[in-house]
Amino acid sequence: MKIQVKFSKEEAEAFKNFCMIKPPELEDEIFYKQIFLAGCNSMTKEITALVEAHRQAQEAEGTEAQTETAEAQDVSTEE
Repeated sequence: MKIQVKFSKEEAEAFKNFCMIKPPELEDEIFYKQIFLAGCNSMTKEITALVEAHRQAQEAEGTEAQTETAEAQDVSTEE
């Protein structure tokens, strides 16, 4: 697969500067692939954390709703 990225002038300059740290024994293609995969892994971790936080919030909301329903039923049976 081939991926082409379009950078702004500033982004292109930043990427060019970043590539100066590439180890000389590493081929350009492998270096670019590693950068891409590191970015994918980072985004995957971030998305996973967001999904987990949302799931926990939904569970807490569901537990809270169940508690409120149970309390309302207790009040109505006491009357």
